Amino acid sequence: MMEADAEWDDWKAEILQQLRQRAQQESIGCLTEPFTCHGHLQDQVESCNREITRLKYHNQELEQQVEELEKSGRGEMGKEKGTALTKANKRITELQKKLGERTEELVASSKQQNDYVAKVTNLVTQLRQRDDEVVKKDNRLKDMIQTQRKLEESKHDAEEVLEAAHKAHQTLIDEHQALQLAYNSTDGKLRELQAENDRFRKQLLHYKMKDADRLNKENYQQKMLRDKRLQNELAEASKTKTSKIKGSVAEPTKKEMKASELALMDVSAPSICPGSPLCTLDDHENEVSALCFSPDGNYFATGGADKVVKVYNWKPLSETMEPRCTLQGSSASIMSVQFDQLSKFVLAASNDYAARIWSIHDPRPKHNLTGHTNKVMAARFLEDNHKVVTGSHDRTLKIWDIQVKTCQKTLFAGSSCNDVVAGKGLGSAIISGHFDKRIRFWDLRSTTANEIALQGKVTSLDLFPERHLLLCCSRDNTLRLIDLRQNSITATFSAPGFNVSVDWARACFSPDGQYVAAGSSDGTLFVWETLTGRPKSKKEHGRDIVVCDWHPKGQLFASGDRNKKVILWRR
Repeated sequence: MMEADAEWDDWKAEILQQLRQRAQQESIGCLTEPFTCHGHLQDQVESCNREITRLKYHNQELEQQVEELEKSGRGEMGKEKGTALTKANKRITELQKKLGERTEELVASSKQQNDYVAKVTNLVTQLRQRDDEVVKKDNRLKDMIQTQRKLEESKHDAEEVLEAAHKAHQTLIDEHQALQLAYNSTDGKLRELQAENDRFRKQLLHYKMKDADRLNKENYQQKMLRDKRLQNELAEASKTKTSKIKGSVAEPTKKEMKASELALMDVSAPSICPGSPLCTLDDHENEVSALCFSPDGNYFATGGADKVVKVYNWKPLSETMEPRCTLQGSSASIMSVQFDQLSKFVLAASNDYAARIWSIHDPRPKHNLTGHTNKVMAARFLEDNHKVVTGSHDRTLKIWDIQVKTCQKTLFAGSSCNDVVAGKGLGSAIISGHFDKRIRFWDLRSTTANEIALQGKVTSLDLFPERHLLLCCSRDNTLRLIDLRQNSITATFSAPGFNVSVDWARACFSPDGQYVAAGSSDGTLFVWETLTGRPKSKKEHGRDIVVCDWHPKGQLFASGDRNKKVILWRR
């Protein structure tokens, strides 16, 4: 780099010297002729001035001689003197004429001298202009030289940066190759782990089924022992007939069925529209995803991401919820809860691919319904109370017979199921809502289904059997009423600010069918009048409301959110 700078300085000095020599030659060449002519003219002017001076001096001498001659020889000289005088006058005339010529030559020389002076002045002006241009070009050349030097320095820096970038690029290539090798190795390990995980999952399902069979067998044996002991005690105390208990869920007698129906029909007053919070339950350790009142209104159950179901006793006189028991056994989030018709058993669906049944008197599960291969989002009792339907993200619905503890039938829906409804006057029919924006109507006597297409993913279903109406909540932020007799949509409910937050958000009917309710993603509870569609809203929750339900008598309302809070509402 230093050698290049030295060569560049020598070359620059040589160019500057050549430019100065050319300027000097051009300046001297253009002024040589004017200066030469000016010198000649100056010499001529001086010569003429000397000649004029001499002639003037000679003229003065002649005039003095004439005057002397006139004084001294006026009378004496006569004719000779007159002749000499005439000659002198001629000489004077000639000298005067010559003086005039010299004077004219002097004037012409002065004019020519003035012209040359003007020409010299113009040439000097041009010379100065050229000198200025030379100075400007010299300055410009210096600037260009400085700019070139800066550009060379920038080029040198850019070359260094480029070289560093090439090195960094090569380093990145090496790192990428190393990471690719590590990724390939890790990918192979991942495949092995996935295969091992699948194997462990199959083993886990196998052990769960064995454990469920063992629990079912133990429960059945305990039940048989209790039944036998009860039969013996009743036979000894009184010889009245006892109803034989089949399976692990008691078959309701006619008297019990009648009492249950009366409890369900006992709606003495219109359902309330939630107005103000009565109390708050925050017993769960994580978000609440399911809640339900029992058909007789005496119990209240909640389930959530903490993997347990909590059961409460409702005290209408003191308007309080008293904790009753915590039902355990699930290994993942609880997605739905439901009481049986006699309010003795709790059915819950879980994300651990299973559904479970508990007695409200025993925290251990009585039945483990395993067989799905993905999350179970909903589980419902059928009308006869001995069968259960479950809907899962494995795109199937399963019908379970509790008496024989087996899956009786599998319905292939082709899409993930988010909710199902059964019972409530449907008989052998089941309705399911799915991820593919469709509601499917199933008849247990066949494996095919009728469909209704909606505009959004179906998140929940609820039935109002007295009017044959189905309430559907979907992810397009609307609720729709469907007339089951015509399979058509009769009303649509929406409101500004209402947003369905999750795929398992639940909406519900009031017991008398006057209202429908659902929660929004901002913690606002929305309630619509079914006849007018007019919405009302209340905000007490701090996060997304996921689930809500009315008390069977309509005088109490409950809502649960993702901030582990359950609020009970009154009018």
